[in-house]
Amino acid sequence: MNIKEIAKKAGVSVATVSHVVNKTRYVSPELTDRVLAVINELDGQPGFVLRSMKALKSDVILCLVENLENYFYVNMIKGIRSKGDQYGYSVVVLNSENKSKIRAYIRMEKPRGIIAIPDKNSDEDVFKMKELNIPTVSIGHFGKSEQLGNILIDYYGNAYRAAHHVIKSGHDKICFIDKQSGSSHKQMLDGYKEALQENGIPFVPGLVVQIDAEGHFDKNSVVRMLKDDNRPTAMLCADGQALIELLKLFHTNNIKCPDDISLVSLHEFELSPMLNPAITTAAFDPVDIGVKAIEKLMDKINGSGNSAEDTVVSSKLIIRNSTQSIGRGPFGEKAESPEILEMSSSEIEQIRAGSYTAAISFHYGGIAWTRLHERAIKDVFSELGIRLLAVTDAHFDPELQNKQHASILAMNPDVLISIPADEILTAPSYREVVDAGTKLVLINNVPKGFDREDYVTCVSVNERENGQIAGRILGEYLTKNGKKKIGLLMHGATFFATQQRDAAVEQVLNEEFPELEIVAVESFINKKRAFDKCYEMIKNHPDIEGLYVSWDAPGLEALSALRELNREDISIVTADLDSEAALNMAMGGSIKGLSAQRPYEQGRAMAMAAANALLGKKIPSFIGVTPYKITPDNLLTAWQEVLREKPPIQLINALKKNENS
Repeated sequence: MNIKEIAKKAGVSVATVSHVVNKTRYVSPELTDRVLAVINELDGQPGFVLRSMKALKSDVILCLVENLENYFYVNMIKGIRSKGDQYGYSVVVLNSENKSKIRAYIRMEKPRGIIAIPDKNSDEDVFKMKELNIPTVSIGHFGKSEQLGNILIDYYGNAYRAAHHVIKSGHDKICFIDKQSGSSHKQMLDGYKEALQENGIPFVPGLVVQIDAEGHFDKNSVVRMLKDDNRPTAMLCADGQALIELLKLFHTNNIKCPDDISLVSLHEFELSPMLNPAITTAAFDPVDIGVKAIEKLMDKINGSGNSAEDTVVSSKLIIRNSTQSIGRGPFGEKAESPEILEMSSSEIEQIRAGSYTAAISFHYGGIAWTRLHERAIKDVFSELGIRLLAVTDAHFDPELQNKQHASILAMNPDVLISIPADEILTAPSYREVVDAGTKLVLINNVPKGFDREDYVTCVSVNERENGQIAGRILGEYLTKNGKKKIGLLMHGATFFATQQRDAAVEQVLNEEFPELEIVAVESFINKKRAFDKCYEMIKNHPDIEGLYVSWDAPGLEALSALRELNREDISIVTADLDSEAALNMAMGGSIKGLSAQRPYEQGRAMAMAAANALLGKKIPSFIGVTPYKITPDNLLTAWQEVLREKPPIQLINALKKNENS
């Protein structure tokens, strides 16, 4: 069909057809539509149209944006422009509110494609594009389209990921802050609720704080919430302005983040890593979303086979300093700091005047861990005038420990500090201790069948934090060295301490290092079985490049297995400081780092808990001591601070030799 025939069919002049095709003069929208409708009905493009193809298929991508003030959308446009340049397209940005101007622009400039960016809380389509017959990609959220070739932002998954992170970090009272209405708000609220439900935590409507369109909320009610005895320990904030208001409120009311409250932002902003504390975020990368939108649009323009498939964008969790883990005791109770055990000078004098006695019952005494606990307890008791009647070592023999308890009871001590050799088999003798009126302070674990009222407190390292440190050492080392495959050797016994530690390692690796892959998980009961488990794991998964082992003794068994397999190229991270593990690390061996308990500090906390109990004071049921991160960089300092002695010359020389090699 030639130009005259097109003009006749469209009911316009030949000149009008020419002006529409060549864009040489303004033509009314009505006449333009009539001409383009006739041209688009043709099986093939007429020669004069092909010669003007550049006009019909320009090098412009039109970007329609509903909210040009929000930094998130501005950065999205940066991604669109950057990728558009690579494809040879320029990007024109228009506000989507003026529909008539948009239609006029499209008819006159004929953009090659359109990217529509609605506001995340908009329930309306930015612009209905079907009538224009132009390749279009919309950036929206679930519910906006189904397999229309758009970019879908997973707001539900973002809130779920943030809530799941703080729950697995020990928080069970979590406040959620977002706008009152809007599609994305509903999806995020649903994601938050789902994470609570999955973990058996009831949804409390009072923990949802609503904000207005400007990001303002009722500050008085939030302050009351945070000052309440049953206050939340974590907050998820889905609005940037509200987050700034919240940080101001913390400062004004002397609320410390993360000591008093952990905070997660559901969007990343430029100041996130620069604030004090740096803000943990579960957020989307707007530049990456823009890039994905251009790539999807190119698929549509080029007629790619997968152009009709939606692309779902997930958020990324970035852990910074605004969140902390909460250790949990044997009954799920929150770990309290040893600082809570400090006594006044009058209370100390009262203890000194009391002529109190005590005893210690260890499960095993052949290691530095036990010696440091004993030393710290003796130091505190000496300061307070508490007489120590006996220190026993059960050599991991529950029967022997039961007999030792009988001997201790004959001495009638006021308090017993003890760690069970076996939670089940020693429970009857611990019951006799309590029934005799002796106050019981426990180390790490609680005898089977004991309730909270049966003992003073349980003191341990903050095991959740212990595992997080170990997981981060392993993740950072593997990432830095371009390695990906991980094996986990976990403790199979039902000890709440090692279960918490091992779970925290796995959580950190999955959440903070998504590029790494856990390819095998094995468990052991007896530490000597760690050799066999490690041997089998590496035989079955020779691609493993990094290994986590629950603590140092089985870690050394795993190291022996790697030596036998000639696989000392595999990196190990474990927990607790031991001379053999430290020497291997100093020499540049397989052990790359560890998270250590602070046995001396833990021993002091136990002795202080005993003293408080003798005064009749109410003590939290679980005391958690912060662990120590150790790598070759701080090994000598850590040795002195953790083991309370100068590092051996062999260790010093090994570090020097490794540094010079």
